Amino acid sequence: MIKKIIISILILFSIIVIGWMQFKDPYMESSERTGDDEVMALAMAKDLDIFQGMELYTNNCASCHTGNLTGNPEWKSGVDDDGQRLPPPLNGTGHTWHHAPQQLFDIIRYGYKKTNPDYQGKMLGNENLTDDEIWSILEYIKTMWPENIRAKYDANFSG
Repeated sequence: MIKKIIISILILFSIIVIGWMQFKDPYMESSERTGDDEVMALAMAKDLDIFQGMELYTNNCASCHTGNLTGNPEWKSGVDDDGQRLPPPLNGTGHTWHHAPQQLFDIIRYGYKKTNPDYQGKMLGNENLTDDEIWSILEYIKTMWPENIRAKYDANFSG
């Protein structure tokens, strides 16, 4: 019971921190930011566990793409010390929303090398995540996109 309370407190704290960090994101205009009420509405409408997605993102993705999904500021042109491409933002300011849901799923599951063998980056993927866990991560990421980006994405890939 104590463990569940501690985990709940940590999740709530993470939500608050990530929400605060989103509002501190210098790349997004205040009119483009997703509010907590909107995130909850999306989660309820889609009947998905967005909070599980946020926790999984935090544990599996944030170390490279950052807690507020901004990626590396030099992602477009920079490389790391090994000559590998830097992690892009996942908050709607990068190219993530240009990719179909299944491609995003495959990138999370298998890494970028499987979809593009010539890719020079360190996105290795995570085959230990279940399908539902990957989809919940993707739904969490989409809740962080500005409304206009989500609308474009849904228009391009729904159906």
